[in-house]
Amino acid sequence: MRKLAIIARSRRGRIGGWTLAAILALAAATIYGVALWRAPGWMHATTAQDRYNARVLVISVGGAIVVGTGLLYTARNYRLSRRGQVTDRFTTALERLGSSELYVRIGGVHALEHVMRDSADHHDDVIEVLTKFTRDRTPRRARPADRQGWMHPVTGSVPDLPAEPAPDIQAALTVVGHRPHRPERQLIDLTSLHLTGAQLDNAYLPGANLTGAEISGAQLAAAWLEGAALDGADLTGAKLVFAHLTGAKLVGADLTGAKLEGAFLRGAKLEGAFLRGAKLEGAFLRGAHLAGADLRGAHLAGADLTGAELLGLLTAPGPLEGAFLRGADLDGAIWPPSEPVPEGWQRGDEGRLTRADPSGRTKQQSAGS
Repeated sequence: MRKLAIIARSRRGRIGGWTLAAILALAAATIYGVALWRAPGWMHATTAQDRYNARVLVISVGGAIVVGTGLLYTARNYRLSRRGQVTDRFTTALERLGSSELYVRIGGVHALEHVMRDSADHHDDVIEVLTKFTRDRTPRRARPADRQGWMHPVTGSVPDLPAEPAPDIQAALTVVGHRPHRPERQLIDLTSLHLTGAQLDNAYLPGANLTGAEISGAQLAAAWLEGAALDGADLTGAKLVFAHLTGAKLVGADLTGAKLEGAFLRGAKLEGAFLRGAKLEGAFLRGAHLAGADLRGAHLAGADLTGAELLGLLTAPGPLEGAFLRGADLDGAIWPPSEPVPEGWQRGDEGRLTRADPSGRTKQQSAGS
């Protein structure tokens, strides 16, 4: 009964639509006929030639209106047809992603990329699908306690996590990282994933959520990660040369041995981060928050630390030739004996820096007196 009611309603709707179209067509024909008849009078045509010219003008206008209506109808049909084709391509690509064959899945990823580039309306849908695809097929980061991976076999040892993403996952990451720059309804979510060795040079991932992700050894040169969440992420040995990390959240992140030469870290939150042996030559760290960070053996030559916060720095940094420290808060930082103490600071107990007192005494001495 419900189907019959739907059919009846749709039939009534079609009949109503045709009836309305017929009425409008009849009204248009009537108006056109009246205009053709009365045009000479409206134009004050007195001679036969003038009356002829007036009616020719009405006929020309009528023809132009018909042609314009036809073009609009054709354009509407084209848009509807193209939208249907794009939707069919999107559906076919989704089916390929579920294939058991690797090359078919890679083809599905690239098919979705073409859909996204051809249709801005499908941009968010494609990104959502590829992000979900990546999350479902990528192992989770191993827990430091037991190094368990994303699968838990009933018997036997825990399988080793891959040294690099699978080809279909790498393809999806590449598409997401090099997508067109358009407004998006949600941020990229790659939290806690094992993405060791991922190839993401020049990737566009502003505001992406990579909290707790394993990205050690990843290639992220010139990647755009402004405002990204990387708290607790493992970036050991990652290549972040000239990466854009302005305002990024890297609290507790492990950047041991990371290559950050020329990276933009202005205002980045690096409290408690591990930067042992990190290469930060020429990096921009203005206003960065490095309280409690471990910079043992880090290379800061030529780095700009103007206005940075280095309170309670755990260990002494490495070479500092040419580093800019104007306005940096170095209170409690352990300074290397081989490096000159920055202006306005002095080395106190255990080599920790304290603000220099105008009288030349240390802060502790001033407090004792």
